[in-house]
Amino acid sequence: MLNWSILILASGFEIGWVMGIKYSHSIPEWIATILCIVSSFIFLTMATRRMSASIAYVLFVVFGTVGSYLIDVFYGKEMTFFSILSIVILLISIIELNKEENK
Repeated sequence: MLNWSILILASGFEIGWVMGIKYSHSIPEWIATILCIVSSFIFLTMATRRMSASIAYVLFVVFGTVGSYLIDVFYGKEMTFFSILSIVILLISIIELNKEENK
């Protein structure tokens, strides 16, 4: 369970730096963005010590992608049928990956 917590934390920092790159306009915002980049990769590295690197990286990217998209939706981006379908497919894939990892 700790490995998933670390991975979700890493993905949270990934979402932070993706949003930072998109919305940063001042020096303090860029510094926070750089700190999110460094933190995300530190926590991703910690997660790979506790689980398969390939699975950790896939989950890191998926959580970051879905989280970034949902934040964009929160700020007014339109959700389409295909975007929802894509997120559902990603989530089903994560569940199946987790089942395979636990075998």
